Amino acid sequence: MLQVQPSPNETPLSIEGLLDLYTKLDPPRIDQIFQTFIIKECHTPTKIPPYVATIFFKRGREIITMLSCILGYTSDEHVYEVVFAFLSIFFLGKPPATMYNYAQFIANRMREKFTRLPTERVFKYTYVLFHMFLYYQSDKFHVSIQNLDTK
Repeated sequence: MLQVQPSPNETPLSIEGLLDLYTKLDPPRIDQIFQTFIIKECHTPTKIPPYVATIFFKRGREIITMLSCILGYTSDEHVYEVVFAFLSIFFLGKPPATMYNYAQFIANRMREKFTRLPTERVFKYTYVLFHMFLYYQSDKFHVSIQNLDTK
């Protein structure tokens, strides 16, 4: 189990928390997300999510793929409410407005995998390794987001 002391500034990462964040998004914030992450050639979506991931810039698709894997989605083809809420924490040229506690989330997922081992009879270690890789790369990832461009 990961023994990591969370920073007091970190927010727990959960699907419920992201859904709650999504319900609090106002129209100006949604427009800002579209302007930041969606290709100009694509029209601003008028319906509610899911959105097809191909309408997002490369950096946006990288975030979508990362978060989809961490949350256990089997595909990153569509952008659902929780992923859209996660995109809302980023602003151009600034670090993320919210820092999530990935370490606790990964520790919980690892524990879940171990507790299911007797019934599933297989430890899906690739997900755990991927989660750990993303966690230890998160500083570099946040730096790359700061350099987000619209090209």
